[in-house]
Amino acid sequence: MSSQAFDLMWGGVALVGGGLLATNVRGAADRFQAMSYAYRSWPSSVITCRVIGGVFALAGSGVLVDAGL
Repeated sequence: MSSQAFDLMWGGVALVGGGLLATNVRGAADRFQAMSYAYRSWPSSVITCRVIGGVFALAGSGVLVDAGL
């Protein structure tokens, strides 16, 4: 797999997944937080989960821009 293909794949996944968590589409952040809390994992609140999702969405868009898309 070429570096550009990997960047496109990773950027797309981070952008879409992070966007879904940040905007809490269909309760995605609520479900993710409930699942991670049940396993005593991080994040401990839905707001934290949404902020992390926003960071991933920004990172994904940055990777896509850097890859030339």
